[in-house]
Formats: sequence, structure tokens, C-alpha cells
Amino acid sequence: MGKIDIIGLGEVVVDWVAEIPHFPKPDEKIDAISENYFSGGVTANFLVATARLGVSCGFIGAVGNDSYGDFLIQDFKKENIDTKLTLKKKGQKSPVNFIFVVKGEKTIIQSPYMKTTKLDPSDIEGGYLSEARLIHTTLIHPDLSEKAIELAKQYDVNISIDLESQIAQRGWSKLKNMILKADVLIPNKEGAKMITKCKTSEEAARNLINKGIPLIIITLGNKGALITTEESQYRIPAYHIDNIIDTTGAGDAFNGAFSVAYWIKNWNIEKSVKYANAAAALKIQKLGARTGMPNESELLQFLKQNEKELCF
Repeated sequence: MGKIDIIGLGEVVVDWVAEIPHFPKPDEKIDAISENYFSGGVTANFLVATARLGVSCGFIGAVGNDSYGDFLIQDFKKENIDTKLTLKKKGQKSPVNFIFVVKGEKTIIQSPYMKTTKLDPSDIEGGYLSEARLIHTTLIHPDLSEKAIELAKQYDVNISIDLESQIAQRGWSKLKNMILKADVLIPNKEGAKMITKCKTSEEAARNLINKGIPLIIITLGNKGALITTEESQYRIPAYHIDNIIDTTGAGDAFNGAFSVAYWIKNWNIEKSVKYANAAAALKIQKLGARTGMPNESELLQFLKQNEKELCF
């Protein structure tokens, strides 16, 4: 693979997904409707979303020295994602997440190995980052994220941060040095409220803008996305989908498509977010975090059918 435009630093996992009729009560046993396993992980899913849209990308992260690790690396290669810095760590286990889906809504139990199966900071090569257009990270591994962000700044690479609530729980004081270096911060609504201690997404976004981050996009699920800059704040609604199968990976599809549109295609924010909303809308119609992630032609066809005022 030649020049890599987008690099993801973070997690890759195996997702065991069970569709169930309802979320069980304590000590209740229920029959699953279906059971499947897929490749997953927030950062890894993000990269699949970008790769399917025709952008060269690579993953920086670790898997265990086990059959799951082989499975995850092979899946990256099938998606044309560079694995030069996807390393197998001896004595470590690949993480396996358990996902329960009820009528499209999911609950995720995350593996403890997501935190312990990781690279050493010395594994990250500056040369690998130097020609990229964007590095995207979830901050799951603070020491690795800090080094990668420092290198990105050194090489003038744009920085995108996806902030979920379980990372935001660490608190502003522990995360601020990395977050304040972001060119775009894309938290979900709970992550945004948690890191700022604000009650609404609008307040949280303004709080973050006032701290000096130039662009905040808060994902709001079926409510779309909230865009905030120093000059303006407005929402872009989600596309209405009747046949919602699984919302797992919808945010990752959004982030991947937004990154392609905004950083690679150089579209404006509104057009980029509509492109991202469309990717998420297509994703949620299939089971599994990545199964429904669209390619470019599928995404443009959806937009032509659903967007009248913007030319795609």
C-alpha cells in the first residue's frame, strides 16, 4: 500500500452478537433469535467505513497472539486496511465483546482486554504518520494517544477525536491535553455532557468551543447531529429509517464518512454531515457493526433519493 490518508489509533475486537426478544431480568433465561460473530471495535469499524468509501487507511493497534487475532487481521486485509502497525502481542488475548440487540437497540459488554492488549508507545512510528491527512482516535489508551497526537502535530496531520461516555468518565483534567489539540471533536451526546458536566448537548458543545476546539459535532442517534463552531450552532436531522435492525457501529459509520467527506473530499460541514448521516442510515439496516456500511455508489444512490437541495 502506498500513501495512507487516514490512520486510526485504538481498538479492534471480536463482536459476539445475539438478537434477543427483550433484555432479560436478573436470573431470567431467554432464547436468542440469532447468534453471530463479527469483527468490531470503534476505531476498526471507523476504518472499514472509510476504506469502503475508497480512501486508503491503516490501523495502529494490537491484537492477541491467538486465533481471534488472526481473524481480526485477516478481516482488515479483506477491507484493504493497512496492518503494518497492527501487531500481535505475545501472552495477550484478543478482546471479545458481547452485544445484545433488541428491536435494533443494543447493549454492549466490553472486554477487559480492550485496555490491556495494546501497543507500547515505542511501537508507534513517526514516519507512518507523517504523510497522512488525518489521525482518528478514541483516546482509549492515553499513553499511546498522547504520543500519536504529538507526532500528528509535529507533522501537521489533522486530528479527529471520537469521545464516548466510558472514556469521558476519566474526566477533563486527564483528557484535556489531548482533546484541546483536536481539529474536530465528535463525541456522542452522553460523552459530551459527561466531559463538560453540562445538562444539554447544546450547552456541552458551546462549552467545548469556548475551550478552543474549532469544530464540535455531537452525534444524537436518531435525532441526527449537532454542529457547533465559534460562529454558529445548528442540527442536521437523521434520515428516517423504518427497518432498523442494529444500531451497533452507526456512530463509526458516521465518523468514517464524515472524515472522508470533510478531510479528503474537502466538502463543507453541512454536506459532510449529511453524507455521514446517510452512511449511518444505511448501516443500521443490517446486523453487525460493519455489515451495512456502504460503498461509495450505495451511499451516493441513497443521497440522490433523499436529498433534493444538495448536489451529490
